[in-house]
Amino acid sequence: MLTLVESLSLAGDRAKQNDDACGARGAQAWVIDGATDLHEAPLSRRASDAAWFAQFLNAQLNAAQSEDLRDSVARAVATADIAFKEIAGGAQYEKWRSPIASLLFIEEIEAGVRGIDLGDCRIAALDASGGAWLLGGPEQAADAETALAARQTDADKPLLQRDATIARLREMRAALNQPGAHWTACLDPACADQARGWALELARPAHLLLMTDGFSALADRYHAYDAAGLVRAALERGLQELGRELRAIEHADARGAKHPRFKRSDDATALLLRLT
Repeated sequence: MLTLVESLSLAGDRAKQNDDACGARGAQAWVIDGATDLHEAPLSRRASDAAWFAQFLNAQLNAAQSEDLRDSVARAVATADIAFKEIAGGAQYEKWRSPIASLLFIEEIEAGVRGIDLGDCRIAALDASGGAWLLGGPEQAADAETALAARQTDADKPLLQRDATIARLREMRAALNQPGAHWTACLDPACADQARGWALELARPAHLLLMTDGFSALADRYHAYDAAGLVRAALERGLQELGRELRAIEHADARGAKHPRFKRSDDATALLLRLT
């Protein structure tokens, strides 16, 4: 049985919206990280197109009729595509404006869990035998982002005021979600077929921590924990305490000298689950 223990979702900036979402239903659970808008005026007429997309996908997965993970994602993004076109009123826009998100989606199976992921969300697992895993997202994704962020020359400005940085991020986003490229959840149902698939054989009881990259930064970027330590800390101290630790690390390095990044703090979402 897959049981929700605790959840947490922190906005990276309390003056702005949270672009993350998460959910759990029966034997399935997921986290979604809407990719930060790179434009000022959302086409969705919401706080951000990223938040609109994350919340729309979340609602669709909660209501999904299919038990197949890829099919559920394909149906959700196909419905989102229709809805977004209707909201945008036929407006023409560059590819980099189209909303995208990272997504990690799991379900219980007899041997443990299996999942798919698009983008850079992560899962940490710790089972009864002491086995630990940390997976999801492309290899060294956090290191690549850190290296790119370190090359900013205007990191002291709000993200949308960094001309060179934004131009590069728009270029990179426009190159996503096409043959031979890195895929995220997007408005193209083909993304479901491009998702990475994997399975974990787990000795029960096991605990799982599903995370957007803003939360998994505790392990991937700040190296405060390994996979086992992160899950144990979530169990022993709770997600709220880990959230406070995360923000304390970022506050102490507010200018990104030690840990280069695009934003002082990112939205951070985690689901702690027990598998029995």
